[in-house]
Amino acid sequence: AALIPGFLGLFILMNVLKYQYDKDLIIAYTALAFLLGYLINTVGSWLEDFYFLTWGGKPSSQLLDGKDIWKVRFYHSKTTKEKLTEEFPAAKNNNELFSVAMRYANGTERVDTFNAYYAFSRAILTTVLFGTIVLLSTNYQDIRYYLVLLPLLFFCWLRCKQRAFYYAKEVLTVYLKVKSR
Repeated sequence: AALIPGFLGLFILMNVLKYQYDKDLIIAYTALAFLLGYLINTVGSWLEDFYFLTWGGKPSSQLLDGKDIWKVRFYHSKTTKEKLTEEFPAAKNNNELFSVAMRYANGTERVDTFNAYYAFSRAILTTVLFGTIVLLSTNYQDIRYYLVLLPLLFFCWLRCKQRAFYYAKEVLTVYLKVKSR
């Protein structure tokens, strides 16, 4: 999860800085890519609220309010929200309700897998976002960069959004399954 975004970031930096690849430095490149990937993951985490803003809100809150997206439907939002509210009547918002569902769902293999997929998608989105900014700022007069980078950024943004919704849906589904026994 750190190496792929890290290597992509490293290749972007090498391109912008006009640094020539040296096969004898592969171990150093790998270590640098891991560190860069770690930093990209951190920045992606910090940008999460910005990403939620561009998606129209937190996926968990949207699903609890009955709003879903193309490819990710959650048909039991009303029942799930009612059960969560019964369990935690002092909840002030959907974030607190979702945290209750997470207590039941985290640690299950499927939920952990969906969470990992979302984190990886967020790291890829962050990498492509920064890569787009850097590459467009240094090649702003070349239309080919726009034709490649802007659609790539959109697809990464959309896929990350879908992954976030899949994760939230899985948490809520596990909670509902446990509470329906």
